[in-house]
Amino acid sequence: MAKETKTETQENPRKAALTAGKWVFLMLAVLTIGEFTVAVIAPPWIFALWLAAIWKAFYVVKDYMHIGRAFGGEESH
Repeated sequence: MAKETKTETQENPRKAALTAGKWVFLMLAVLTIGEFTVAVIAPPWIFALWLAAIWKAFYVVKDYMHIGRAFGGEESH
């Protein structure tokens, strides 16, 4: 029987989570720059700004606040 080491079972999910976090951070940065640009150039486009803010809030809650873990069946440490 081959023993699994702790790094083999835990490193892949951790690496995947870090990669996803980096992509979400990049997306949030791009959206923030876009929001700022739209707010400066075309203030009447308030609806587009609200949509971008809601979209960003969704990703912050989903990926950085780990709401999915609160309602998931498995507990991980």
